[in-house]
Amino acid sequence: MSGCHSGDRKTSKINETDPDTLIIEHIFPFQSQHCHGSSIVELPNKDLMVAWFHGSGERTADDVAIKGARRDHKTGKWSEPFILADVPDFPDINPVLFLDGKSRLWLVWYTVMAYQWESSILKYRISENYMQKAGPPEWKWQDMIHMKPDGSVPDGIGKNDEFVQKLTRKYNEFRENLIAKGFINNEKGPVTSELWERALEQYFTIARGTRFTATGTEINEKGERVRTELGFPLHRRIGWQSRNKPLIIGNRMLLPLYSDGFDFSLIAITDDWGEIWHFSEPIVGAGSIQPSLALKKDNSIVAFMRDNGPPPKRLAKSISYDNGKTWNMVEDSDIPNPGTAADVVVLKSGNWALVHNDVESGRHRLSVWLSQDEGKTWPYRKILVDGKPGSEVRGHYPANIQGSDGTIHISYTNQIPGPEGQPSLKNIVHACFTEKWLAE
Repeated sequence: MSGCHSGDRKTSKINETDPDTLIIEHIFPFQSQHCHGSSIVELPNKDLMVAWFHGSGERTADDVAIKGARRDHKTGKWSEPFILADVPDFPDINPVLFLDGKSRLWLVWYTVMAYQWESSILKYRISENYMQKAGPPEWKWQDMIHMKPDGSVPDGIGKNDEFVQKLTRKYNEFRENLIAKGFINNEKGPVTSELWERALEQYFTIARGTRFTATGTEINEKGERVRTELGFPLHRRIGWQSRNKPLIIGNRMLLPLYSDGFDFSLIAITDDWGEIWHFSEPIVGAGSIQPSLALKKDNSIVAFMRDNGPPPKRLAKSISYDNGKTWNMVEDSDIPNPGTAADVVVLKSGNWALVHNDVESGRHRLSVWLSQDEGKTWPYRKILVDGKPGSEVRGHYPANIQGSDGTIHISYTNQIPGPEGQPSLKNIVHACFTEKWLAE
């Protein structure tokens, strides 16, 4: 099969006589509420759990909660949805489900405190008792991930602040690269100098802390400590958002994060399963957010990122050669991206499977690509959702894993037109298939 539309069946089983087929399952029936940002995990007994956020909207809707459902691998049936996390009267967004090296189940998500993405607070829950047949896990621990990617500045953010200097260096390097490629031009082109400066003003307002000022201490040209009004780093330590599953290498867990305020990404890193966190340097590009990570055979790490910047619309790409601590300059890949989430998984075979909207505009087509050379080329491509450009049909925000038996599992947001004069209808879909089907 080269593709399939999303049918209306809620349960299904792999075809025993032809297991190398695409199976599409609706986790719950179509409905009018907003449901989005799903994540999928395989449990130790091969059951699946999917999480998503659900409510009347996103960051400005106080009724948004994290919901989940379980799939019994023996019956192929999905449970009724249940609540995984819900801070009353606040939006809870973008859940990430995964198992760590201790076989504990994690749920990472963020709560939007003041109706803007920049006010988000990153949270997580851990469960050791999650194999119930119905309902949510029993959560043993909950905490926030306290973000501090910017050093210690107890006296305020002065002119020699290391975080600001690092961003200045990275943006200068990136700008020179854009100029060399003809992407920045004072009169025409995808990025004008005026657009560039306006974007930098937004980013450095956050970096310098000037949204939160107080009396601090600065060192003047004579080396004297003087009291003055300075910014403090609250807004560069909040507003960090989850989206894709972590990469686990030995005891190191790399959780990809991004900021809609900064429009760039970074990696939260723990070497003791969440006891202590440290952070990578920023992965700075033109709107490069929502990273998905892949480990290469040479132990370098590739981050594919959503393109929230100007044309050309491509998945952004950066590489780390030191286990995720530093990242090279962000470059455009050859992979189309309309400014939507994508997710990559390294398969047991060593090949890579990437699920994404492989168009430059819209979310009407969702495809899976297969690479046999670690992302250099993607010769095999299958379509999961194929709507007409400009239509209400959407398949987007996918999550992508491979199960213990080799089956590839994807969850994504599914949307179709509603009755005439009514809003569109949505649900969360589970698709599964083998690598053999993908490579046919």
